[in-house]
Amino acid sequence: MAKTPSHQKIKTYVREVYARLATSGTANVSHAPIARGEDLAHALGYDTSGLSISKKAWDLFAGCGNPLQEIKLEPHWTVIDLGCGVGIDSQVAALSLQPPGRVIGIDITVALLRQAKEYASAHPGCHWMGGDAEQLPLRPGYVDLVIANGSFNLMPQKGQALAEIWRILRPGGYLALADLIVVGEMEPITEGFEDAWSWCVAGALSAGEYDVLLKSKGFSWWELKEKGNYGPLAAAHLLARKGGKN
Repeated sequence: MAKTPSHQKIKTYVREVYARLATSGTANVSHAPIARGEDLAHALGYDTSGLSISKKAWDLFAGCGNPLQEIKLEPHWTVIDLGCGVGIDSQVAALSLQPPGRVIGIDITVALLRQAKEYASAHPGCHWMGGDAEQLPLRPGYVDLVIANGSFNLMPQKGQALAEIWRILRPGGYLALADLIVVGEMEPITEGFEDAWSWCVAGALSAGEYDVLLKSKGFSWWELKEKGNYGPLAAAHLLARKGGKN
């Protein structure tokens, strides 16, 4: 059986795969048989024709869901798009905001941030920052909402990432994520670690594991919704709230 890669190796895998995505102009850079791009976005409920988002950006869409469906944004909110990629969800969120509200897209892949900055030029409420989810360069209580679409499963140290999300959220703030969850018996991954991690499979958790993790990090309420089943995996939306007064 192949040895499980280190946390740093996983991050390197992910960064390299998504750098290739950024330079290729298409989300289909993996051998994984998973739909990507504008067709996937449309199937997940995004208005790909009505939103003022570049077709080049839609072509690079690699999300697992549509987490902004789960929450109504307040115009003044500060929103973090964690693992923002080319900034699709950042731009969608920005359409609901007014100054001083803003979106900050954070990603570890510099090439994707360059694309996001280019493709979101029509959305002045979007800002971009390089950063690791396990050590976020933001002060405590700064953020009203963190969104993560197909990025939480890419984080090898999920407990640390969730602790950082909790730290930067204000009391009463929310986490909205979309990702794959484990709902059945998973075969051991003995090869193809790069694809398995980069396409959210190897890092998937079960609903029970989310319950334990969220409770241990201080979240006061959460709801997990399955959105589509793929054998032992299912697409899911999670909405979680940090306790305390708004």
